[in-house]
Amino acid sequence: MSGFYQANAGFDRRKTAHHGKRNRPPKREHKLIAFKAFFDTDQDILDWWEGMQDGERSEVIRELLRGYVKGLPLYEARRPTMTVDGSVVLQVRDDTAWIRGALNDMPAYLERLLSQISVTAQPATQSATTSTLSDGGSLSNDALARRKAKMGKVGW
Repeated sequence: MSGFYQANAGFDRRKTAHHGKRNRPPKREHKLIAFKAFFDTDQDILDWWEGMQDGERSEVIRELLRGYVKGLPLYEARRPTMTVDGSVVLQVRDDTAWIRGALNDMPAYLERLLSQISVTAQPATQSATTSTLSDGGSLSNDALARRKAKMGKVGW
């Protein structure tokens, strides 16, 4: 005797007790599809592959292949699909319209603002002269000479 027993044709594995193990559904039939990616010529593919999260790669490949089988060019085969609430789309539309309006109104707003500043603001030299004169009544000779030297250097 060789130690091997002949298989019982009437044996059904699903009918045996598993002593604490859960019954698992039968495995799905599958075929492994693989290809080699070379480090010297396929580095862009390898970078893309490594950039994907684990568990997402097979689904991405399936979507690309299904899109290609349907006749789509590869750059259109995988389009992100996600459900979007209609209120989110409306909010984005409204926000975009508000930004567009604000940008269109900005030149007129800045023009009004600059015209108000030029009308209401006093020149800086007048306010400095007024405050200096009001403190002491007149400038010292040294201060006056410095001021004349500075005014001579300024190019208007």
